[in-house]
Amino acid sequence: MAAFALAAWAACTPLRAAPVITTIAEDSFAYTANAPLPGNNGGTGWSGPWASDSNFFTSFNVGAASLTVPGLTSSGGRIVFRTGGSLLNDSARSLPLQNTGVVFVQFLSQFSTQSGGGTPSIRLFSGSTIAGGAGNNGSCGSPVYAILDSTLQAPIASACSTVPLSTLAAVVLRIDYTANNTRMWVLSSLTGFDYLNPPAPSAEYAGLAPAFNKIAVYTRNPGTLDELKVFRVSESPAAPQPVPVGGLALWGAMAGALALLAARRLHSKR
Repeated sequence: MAAFALAAWAACTPLRAAPVITTIAEDSFAYTANAPLPGNNGGTGWSGPWASDSNFFTSFNVGAASLTVPGLTSSGGRIVFRTGGSLLNDSARSLPLQNTGVVFVQFLSQFSTQSGGGTPSIRLFSGSTIAGGAGNNGSCGSPVYAILDSTLQAPIASACSTVPLSTLAAVVLRIDYTANNTRMWVLSSLTGFDYLNPPAPSAEYAGLAPAFNKIAVYTRNPGTLDELKVFRVSESPAAPQPVPVGGLALWGAMAGALALLAARRLHSKR
């Protein structure tokens, strides 16, 4: 009887819907291979095309093939280091200002085995001011992925991951402007990753939530990045399952079963 009642209850219990991802801006770098990145204006949500971020360094080129990890669909090309110019490459792109709620910044990347000289770094700018980012600049005691502050350093131990910069990884930054906190996951796979209820982060920086309206990439050789995306995640309202045919009768049977079970328990105590 109890099993029957449980089945009846489960048949009418609302199911939790999948997370809803709202894209703010994204780019899969579906551009002409082996050509300079600046001037390209693909993707969605951006305020303008890719441009050089500095007069001192060479801009990236476009690579022919995508980076891939399990759990993420890749397309187009990627950005790659352009040899024959300066020791560093840089390129940047603007988007609407992000400074409220919870915002995710996600990308695929693989960098040099070294860090320092401001690289490798994915820099988040508010206007012309660096607000934070990800990568490394000689922090952490070893070249690993880290959360960077406005000085491009990871000054606290929790901001350092244990994943080498040379690892091909999916990097997920979660910036919480309400809690003033940034968390980062550096993963070999995004299969099963739950953005609403994620596992323990690879790194965390309490007290840092960089507002930004521009993303700039700086690396030395080698350095590559792909599938750049800025987005928000919300939980859609739970949708109840359709009431089965004879649903009212099912509820009546469940009530009767529970009443009979209660009567038997009362009788057994006498």
